[in-house]
Amino acid sequence: MIVWLVSPAWGRLKVSALALAERRWLCDELAKRGHEGRSVIVADDENLELAREFGFDALEFPNDDLGEKFNAGFRYAADHGADIFCHVGSDDWVHPSVFDVLDRFDISEPPLPVFEPGQSVVLWRAAPCVVTQRTATIVDMGTGRMQRITVSNRFGVIPWLMPRNLLERDDFSPIPAGFRRGIDGALISGLSTRPNWVFQDHALDTLVDWKSPTNLTPYDHLAGSLGDGQPVAISDLASSYPADLVALAEEACMAPV
Repeated sequence: MIVWLVSPAWGRLKVSALALAERRWLCDELAKRGHEGRSVIVADDENLELAREFGFDALEFPNDDLGEKFNAGFRYAADHGADIFCHVGSDDWVHPSVFDVLDRFDISEPPLPVFEPGQSVVLWRAAPCVVTQRTATIVDMGTGRMQRITVSNRFGVIPWLMPRNLLERDDFSPIPAGFRRGIDGALISGLSTRPNWVFQDHALDTLVDWKSPTNLTPYDHLAGSLGDGQPVAISDLASSYPADLVALAEEACMAPV
């Protein structure tokens, strides 16, 4: 299975470096599990060279329309053999356990019903699946505050694991032009096929969102609307991520960009 992670980037090089260091580990871990993990960074600044330093693909594209940057990344991944597409922020960590579901069933096909004696059976509509979860960890890089959140909306949190046959129906460009924020909602509304949504909640910290002071959606906004008010030490990430990555994160929180 070829998994492509698509990330537009602009500025915030220290934040990008922190995210890409973890992504390098993620792709190496996916290889150990029998999958090919690849990533493309879509940018028009020094993030392109940073991507190459970590062994990822770099796609030059104007920083005018965030939605179009994602579409360009999707098309690039499609041209390079992607089976699974993930749109991920250039400031996110994603744990390899998110992709364990790929070993359990084919998300490109509708789930098969299980027939048990005496049970009613509900058939899913014939559409591919999108796999997601409801938990995320957010970090304020300006202060080092970390919080775990749970969302209740029907679409969960990114990364969404989207199969090729879902995006190809929209020529791998599902996001309408003109979006600079609200990309998740724009992607959903732009899909011509309504997928089946599958939730799989892992252990904590499978998604870590590093919020810098210049983020479009600041930490305090998410913490206030979704957070549980229970701060956690960044060192707790060591239960899920390698010690060198956690040390890098602690250092980055001392001098974020």
